[in-house]
Amino acid sequence: MLMHSIRTLSPWLLVLLVTLVCMSTQHVQGAAEEQEQSKPRQKLPHVYNKAHILVSRDTHTVVPLRSIIYQPAKYQSRVVEIPSGKFRFWPDFLMKNRDWLLTFEVTLDQAKGNKPIPKIKLEEFAKIHRTVIATYRQNPISVRPYKDTEDSPSSKLTNE
Repeated sequence: MLMHSIRTLSPWLLVLLVTLVCMSTQHVQGAAEEQEQSKPRQKLPHVYNKAHILVSRDTHTVVPLRSIIYQPAKYQSRVVEIPSGKFRFWPDFLMKNRDWLLTFEVTLDQAKGNKPIPKIKLEEFAKIHRTVIATYRQNPISVRPYKDTEDSPSSKLTNE
């Protein structure tokens, strides 16, 4: 008789046990959400710290630091420190913002700072009044400042 009553109770015990576990899980999750909301907002992800953030309308994208070759004053407000709006990958963002963005394909030597970007090109950028982004194979790339290696002591030693 005792075995029969345990068998009939066991489905009810199982339901009760599952209900209690679910309720305790919800309570723990609720407490974790409350703690998360009470914390001050965390810093931006590291991607944003090592990039220029370009914003236009309700979207934003990132390009590497030092990839902006020319920035006219009228578009200075579109380079921000905190992103806003929906993130868009570079190709999509560029396509939708061609009215104020222009790309300039650089060589690896120019990106490394071994060869300068021609002064004529820099003067042209100032005339067209668009933000110019350095690209390599159609992707944004950082451009180091040109350094003249001919005046360095190590190059003089190799020439002698």
